Amino acid sequence: MLLVLLLRAARAFLFPHIGPEIGNSLLWIVAFAVAGMLFVIPTAGEEVAIIQAMLSLGMGVGPAGALLMTVPPVSMPSLAMLAKSFPGKVLGFVAVAVVVFGVVGGGVAVALF
Repeated sequence: MLLVLLLRAARAFLFPHIGPEIGNSLLWIVAFAVAGMLFVIPTAGEEVAIIQAMLSLGMGVGPAGALLMTVPPVSMPSLAMLAKSFPGKVLGFVAVAVVVFGVVGGGVAVALF
């Protein structure tokens, strides 16, 4: 629970504003892929509304696609809870794989839109 609280507090400092300055650069795609893997966002359809709001504020489709791909699969608190059940290498692989697929998803979004 403390980890979730700290991540939510850090989110305000890491992404203070969303707007047109967040374009489709690779840096932003990677940043949002990592953020989507780290942060807890309830996944009962809320992530779509959050990303839609970010797009309406002018954020690029690349970071939005990366975030959409990385929010549901895993988060830092879920990895922490699984740390006693799975080896660190497995959890590290899962985290890196989610980020890589998020970056690929962001790239596909840029290519298609």
